[in-house]
Amino acid sequence: MGLTFNGKHCNTVGLDVSDTRRPLMAEPDITFVEVPGRNGAIVITNTDKPTFKDINVEVDFLLEPNGQSFHNHCRQIAKWLSTLEKKPLVFDDDPSYTYKAIVTSQIDIERISGYGEFTVIFRCDPYEVTS
Repeated sequence: MGLTFNGKHCNTVGLDVSDTRRPLMAEPDITFVEVPGRNGAIVITNTDKPTFKDINVEVDFLLEPNGQSFHNHCRQIAKWLSTLEKKPLVFDDDPSYTYKAIVTSQIDIERISGYGEFTVIFRCDPYEVTS
């Protein structure tokens, strides 16, 4: 299993996807107002055009040695993931959907005998775009 982000498949930078966590649905952008002396809260939302918050998609990667130094390999991966705007994110096991995503987390790589493991958090628009 793998993914394509920013126009490049993860295996072209020597990565395999070991696990993903993709939310089933986005959180609605609603406000709850507590009124003293009243049971329950009042829900405030725009019913004409409901809005939803971005979702976080977490991906665990395994970095496999490919003949170059570990640190050069890491820099190549950082270059692939670095962008200042949301880019297409497509998973191999669900190619009919495209997320618009940007990496929002620092990436810490755990190195084990030349291999590396790390998690990337992609912040995505609340709805996928059907391809």
